[in-house]
Amino acid sequence: MENNTILAIDVGNSSLHWNFITNGKVDSYNRNKHTELSLLPWDEVTTKHCPVVIAGMLPHMNDAVQSIASDYNIKFYEINLSNQNLIKSTYPTLGIDRVCDLIGAINAFPSLNSPITVFDFGSATTITSCDKDGNFIGGIIKAGCEVETKGLANLTFSLPHVEFAKEQKISKLNLLSKTTEDSILHGIVIGQVALVEYYLTMLKKETSAKPKIIFTGGNASTIARFYKGYNLLDPYLTLKGIYHCYKSSLVAK
Repeated sequence: MENNTILAIDVGNSSLHWNFITNGKVDSYNRNKHTELSLLPWDEVTTKHCPVVIAGMLPHMNDAVQSIASDYNIKFYEINLSNQNLIKSTYPTLGIDRVCDLIGAINAFPSLNSPITVFDFGSATTITSCDKDGNFIGGIIKAGCEVETKGLANLTFSLPHVEFAKEQKISKLNLLSKTTEDSILHGIVIGQVALVEYYLTMLKKETSAKPKIIFTGGNASTIARFYKGYNLLDPYLTLKGIYHCYKSSLVAK
């Protein structure tokens, strides 16, 4: 069992997401600030004799984790575009988290006969698509929900900072909000839902195919409340993709 366990670390733009994964199964994740690497369960990793597998676009964070792993004599593996072999036709600056999203999505559908589009609602909202054979098609990047709330507050004189977590009180989207806070929250959510709908409409025109639609990321459950056309909602998709990418690299060797 231990040989099939890893500590997967997804280095996001604003935080670390991590957990132990055994046989591709994970039902939660832990979240820490970039400055809290020491809080990860390094002693437990040593006890389990499992590797640390990291995916992220911040070299200094990857180097820091590698240094800690070396201190504990823990096997370390960094996933990047050059050593993953599951998603093809990528470009050099494509985020490895987006690649892992696609890998996690592909493994969620054993009999895949259509393209896949992953909407990752994190600090940035990323949309990433591949065909049924794992060829990267393309995608876009947009400001995420919290970035939009902070941007409105920081770049204007009159608009307040609104905690996006307050969207939980929204039961129905309202185009005619009557408070500033509601106007901001509803506007941001409506914008994200509209992005999903418009992207899928344009993708169908470009590819003439109906993709599997996967939602992931910290704000995925919010958008999923107001857009029901997805095939899978999986907040742990990136971590699962890290696991499957790592296992695939072992087979390739």
